Amino acid sequence: MLLKEQFKSFQWILPVLSAGEAEKYDEYFSVLRSWNERMALVSKKSIDLSFATHFCDSLFISDFGRRFLKGNQVYDLGSGAGFPGLVFAIRNPEIQVRVYEKLSKKQNFLGAVVGQLKLENVEVMGAMPEEKHSGLILARAVMPPPELFRFLLNRMADGAVLVVNIGSQAEEPAPPKNFKKLDEVRYTLPLDCGDRRAIAYQFVSRGT
Repeated sequence: MLLKEQFKSFQWILPVLSAGEAEKYDEYFSVLRSWNERMALVSKKSIDLSFATHFCDSLFISDFGRRFLKGNQVYDLGSGAGFPGLVFAIRNPEIQVRVYEKLSKKQNFLGAVVGQLKLENVEVMGAMPEEKHSGLILARAVMPPPELFRFLLNRMADGAVLVVNIGSQAEEPAPPKNFKKLDEVRYTLPLDCGDRRAIAYQFVSRGT
């Protein structure tokens, strides 16, 4: 079944897609499947369940994160195969999205998707530099939360927002005092792929 047909089948539990959005995801998945045969960007099990575990998960994360965006800049930390950063960019073409990915083979893949889909609002970069980032940072399954918080201490500007996601039954991370919890959302993925939880934290510098 095509990805766009799966979106239609499960539209009753998913965020509403704009005109042509499902076709973009279908094209994205076509590039992912082709590249994955050559360089294993995601696992075989993961590619078979991409509709739910990658695309739908990214939709929920994107819509939740969008609520906290002030300004016009989104960063996807450790983008991997582009989730959720490229999904956010497709869903919000008016917002600038910078995807950070250390591995060159994955950078090449991300560049191929950006070119194929003509995503003019996306910039593909390497590792996230140690400089202050304002706006919204998306971090999906990049590293354990304690490590993630430490990594971002010198990379977030005052007032910037971080969105992380975890399994619904996982213990909630205990962030440093610099990270103030704003809100959370729980959602269920289709195809019996389980429940998830996204949490938003605002960075507050020690001097404020």
